[in-house]
Amino acid sequence: MTDVIHSKAYRLIEPGKFKETIIEHKVKEGEVVVQPILASICHADLRYYTGKRRKEALNQKLPMALFHEGIGEVVISKDEFIQVGQKVAIVPSIPGYRLEQKKKEDCCESCRRNVADNYCKTGVFLGSGYDGIGQEFLVLPSENVVPIPEKLKDEIAVLAELCSVSLHALNHLKEEDFHKGKIAVFGDGPVGYLTAAMLYHYFHIPKSQLLVFGAVEEKLNQFDFATVHLVNDFPFLEAKGVTVAIECTGGKFSESAINQAIDLLEPEGKLILMGVTEQRVPINTRDVLEKGLQLYGSSRSSSEDFKTLMQAFLNEDYQKTLSKLIPEKSIAIRKAEDLKKAMDEAAEHKGWKKTYLSFSWN
Repeated sequence: MTDVIHSKAYRLIEPGKFKETIIEHKVKEGEVVVQPILASICHADLRYYTGKRRKEALNQKLPMALFHEGIGEVVISKDEFIQVGQKVAIVPSIPGYRLEQKKKEDCCESCRRNVADNYCKTGVFLGSGYDGIGQEFLVLPSENVVPIPEKLKDEIAVLAELCSVSLHALNHLKEEDFHKGKIAVFGDGPVGYLTAAMLYHYFHIPKSQLLVFGAVEEKLNQFDFATVHLVNDFPFLEAKGVTVAIECTGGKFSESAINQAIDLLEPEGKLILMGVTEQRVPINTRDVLEKGLQLYGSSRSSSEDFKTLMQAFLNEDYQKTLSKLIPEKSIAIRKAEDLKKAMDEAAEHKGWKKTYLSFSWN
C-alpha cells in the first residue's frame, strides 16, 4: 500500500532566497518517514545559497531544499526493523536501485560491477538536485537511516555524515598502508580536522606519525592529537617518510595542497583527494609518474560507513575531540526567514566551528 504525505519545505528558489512550499511524497513499503531535528550547514549548502556554484548547476538543481548533514526522528515506518520514535542519522546518498526498489544488479553499469552505493550512476543526493533535510518530512529507503545509540548525544551524531566521508575515503587504503610510514593531512578546516581525528582515534595512528598541514596557526592549535605544521614554513621537498597524504582543502587551495603532497610523498605513496573545487586544478604529473604515486578520488559515503561510526562515536575520547567543532548553541528554525538569517550569518562569518540548525515544525 502506498500512502501520501505532505511535507512543508524551505526551498532555495534562487541564491539568497527561500520559499516555504509543500512537497507531496509517496510512502512505499520498505520506506520510512523521518522528521528532521538537527542539521549542520555544509560548505556545499553555502555555495548554493551564495550563488558560487556554476550557473548551469544552479539552473539545473534549484528550486531545492538544502542540507544533507542531519538527524531526525522516525514518524512512520514501513520496515519492521525500524521503529517509530527512533532517532536516526540520515544517509544522504540514495542509490538508484533503492529509489526504484529493484535489485542492485538491475540498476546501472556501476551497480552491476558492485561499486559502492555512493557511486551509483542513477542515484541521488539530498540537498544536491534532490530535496534535502530542510523539510518537515523526509521519505527515505529504510537503509538510508541508521539508528543512533541512546547514549550518543545529538550534537555528536549530527557529525556522522561529515565523518562518514572521511571514513569512506580512508577505506581506499589497505591495512598495511596505515603502518608503512607517516600519514599527512592537508587542511585545517572541519574536513581536515575530522579526517585527522579519525586517523588518530579510529585507525590508531600515533601523534608522531600523523602530520597536519594548514595555513592558520589558531586552527592548527586545535589539532592536539597530531604533529602540525604551517604550510608556508615547511620544506616539503626535504621531508622524508610520508607514504600517505590526504587532501582536505578544496577550493582555491586545492592546487597548492595537491602539489605539496606530491612533493612530500615517498615513491609509491598514495594521495587521497577529498577537497571539492569548482575549477580544474593543475597538478605536477611529472613527479606523479616518476614516483609512481597512486591518486584516489573520494566523495560522499554509504550506509555502512554510518553504521561503523555510530559505534566508533561511543568512545569518550573521540567525543571530546569532536566536541571542539560543536557550536555553543544551535539556531532555532521556525520559518523561512529564520533560515535565511542563519545562512546569511554563516556565509558572512565562516568560523571554525560548525553551524547547527534546530528545526521546530509545529
